[in-house]
Amino acid sequence: MKISVKTSTPYAKIPKTYAGLMGMHMLRPIHDQVDAENAAEMIDLLAGHKLNAEQSDYLDLLSDLYEKWESAQFPIGRARGAELLRLVLQERGEKAGDLSKTLGIDTSLAYRLLRGDRQLTVPQIRKLAQRYGLDPAALLA
Repeated sequence: MKISVKTSTPYAKIPKTYAGLMGMHMLRPIHDQVDAENAAEMIDLLAGHKLNAEQSDYLDLLSDLYEKWESAQFPIGRARGAELLRLVLQERGEKAGDLSKTLGIDTSLAYRLLRGDRQLTVPQIRKLAQRYGLDPAALLA
């Protein structure tokens, strides 16, 4: 069983060399939540500090690995239009009925919006962007 390793290492004790950083946390693909938590811990330790070239290279690669895993786990960032709206509602445990209440529309219209059969209007996009904290442009099909 894997465990997440939380460290309270101060920045001054973080290795200055690439090899030292690899000894602390090996760069490899992230496969699960524990790997992700460990990677995030290292990113947090290094981020926001004045890094040397080796530390910067290490952080860049680790950040790329983390971003790749996060994109695969949370496709919401790539979704657009009706697909994005479906993912947001699913993530929040909401259904078409909730969407109809939010937008003040008939439930059957909410279903058509979610299927992509109908396009959102500008006022609907504004309401959804504000309610769910989305980029309005991402709601355009």
